Amino acid sequence: MDNGNAKNNGNNKVAPPLRLLIVGQKRTGKSSVGNTILGRDAFNTWGGADSAVAHGESEGRQLMLMDACGWGTNENLVPKHEKLELFNALSLCEPGPHILLLVIPLLYFSHSEKAALQKRMEILTEGVWRHTMVVFTLGDRLRDYSIQDHIQTAGKDLQWLMEKCRYRYHVLNNKMPQDRQQVSGLLDRAEDMLMENGGWHFSLHMYCRLEEEWSRREREMKERILERQDGVGKTSRGLAVVPNHSQKGGLHVNDT
Repeated sequence: MDNGNAKNNGNNKVAPPLRLLIVGQKRTGKSSVGNTILGRDAFNTWGGADSAVAHGESEGRQLMLMDACGWGTNENLVPKHEKLELFNALSLCEPGPHILLLVIPLLYFSHSEKAALQKRMEILTEGVWRHTMVVFTLGDRLRDYSIQDHIQTAGKDLQWLMEKCRYRYHVLNNKMPQDRQQVSGLLDRAEDMLMENGGWHFSLHMYCRLEEEWSRREREMKERILERQDGVGKTSRGLAVVPNHSQKGGLHVNDT
């Protein structure tokens, strides 16, 4: 367990930086999110760049940001190079990110986008959602319209996403990087999530082992249930009810 709160802990020791992994589809403002958080142009925003890492201080916190290469729109499978890039991004923040920032533009979240996102997140196991916060970009589009209104009216696919991440989200306006209050709010939420997770970072290896263990236990439970059902069936077949002709109206149970 490592706490990503970079403030002085009272023993003149500075805790490790808060590790944030930024993920999402291409052309969603993902790299701009990293730049807005750090308050400088740390990541290439022209698209097509490999996964990159940047260090810095923001709003009194020491940060380590990983900008993962954006994924594509294929709903049915995840190309091999996308998987490798995702694993590479994870390796850049060993032993693992404290929080994943899943970048979603404040536009209509379609069913195809949901399907593509779901395929990529499945690679990281179901456990990744405990460490995921949705970051809505294009925050300037809200104006007099609240984010709650957007979520309620956006449809079932965005509702699915909100339930997956337990309604942990934040809105960023990348056109206003000088607005540090929005960044401070995001980092506060990230630290709250880290505390909710007991200070634990996301570990793909750990969650893969947990899923294997859960699958093994589920398989054993099903096997025991089938064995009991099979045993009950054999017992029922072994009890034959035949007439007892020696006694009027009597029935004799013959255990064969």
